[in-house]
Amino acid sequence: MKRVILGFSGGVDSFYSAYLLKKEGYEVLLVYLKLLPDADTERVRRAAQLLNLKVTVIDLTEEFRKTVIDYFISYYRRGLTPNPCAVCNREVKLKYLYRLKRELSADLIATGHYARVGFSEKFRRNLIYRGLEKGKEQSYFLALVEREIFDYLLLPLGELTKREVVERAKSIGFPYAGESQDICFIEGDYTEFLKPFIKASPGLFKLEDGTVVGKHRGYFRYTVGQRRGLGISYKHPLYVVEIKPEENIVVVGPKQSLLKDEVFVWKTNWHVEPREWGKIPVQVQIRYRAKPTEVVGVEYLKNGIYRVKLAAKVDAPAPGQVCAFYSNDLLLGGGEITKEGAG
Repeated sequence: MKRVILGFSGGVDSFYSAYLLKKEGYEVLLVYLKLLPDADTERVRRAAQLLNLKVTVIDLTEEFRKTVIDYFISYYRRGLTPNPCAVCNREVKLKYLYRLKRELSADLIATGHYARVGFSEKFRRNLIYRGLEKGKEQSYFLALVEREIFDYLLLPLGELTKREVVERAKSIGFPYAGESQDICFIEGDYTEFLKPFIKASPGLFKLEDGTVVGKHRGYFRYTVGQRRGLGISYKHPLYVVEIKPEENIVVVGPKQSLLKDEVFVWKTNWHVEPREWGKIPVQVQIRYRAKPTEVVGVEYLKNGIYRVKLAAKVDAPAPGQVCAFYSNDLLLGGGEITKEGAG
């Protein structure tokens, strides 16, 4: 009997993943990675009891604070748009499960992500593919995970829809009470969370030519592409085009200023290196749920930065966000969006 370590949150996805793995004959070891000091570990234990399984609680609150929360704060402080879920998967969740696999002599690890892992005949290695349900699939959040982990990863929900998982979990007694919040360590508005960490000094809204068009309430309250909540009266709609924290300026402009036919990416994590691609079609996805856009070419510049030329313009690529590379359903890797010549 193969032993699999499942990252178990007590939510519907990890619950039904555990059920499926147990049904398939695996010895399932449930591990709850406690990321927040006030996490409800009793709820997690009750969910495990429904499966007649024990759960091991491992306190990673300090690691999570240093690796994810501090990163989140520092990126907003620098005028960037962070992606805490992608970073958490790479630096905390899957990294720690993979370490536990070795320590406990387990065969495999598993999570409740809506994505698939499979062997690519073309590239002769295990890779990630999009999940069946396009609206909920989560392969994008695995773009930064190190490729070698996929050799030991099971994703039991990859062929299922969210509705199927919820209905089946409820039918075996799971008390489903809705979805969890998007960012696990923030309840409500992220700007309220950031207030104690970033001084909310009022500054100027400026057009791209330097014209002052209003005052903002703290640059960290805004993200590239934002239109609502600016409080600026102007002859045409204005959007956040750039954030300059060092000058406490938020640059705004028309919609066309956000549309880009090239993206600059660094801190790349390739599951399949660009030199291996050959003539396969390649697309990029510049945020979760964004529509994939065809790639015309990828050029390495310097300092780890790639210029990605696109067949069509993308809307508001935000520095700090993850840019995931695909060939149709196959995830090729990802990196962080940056500015031209930056990094």
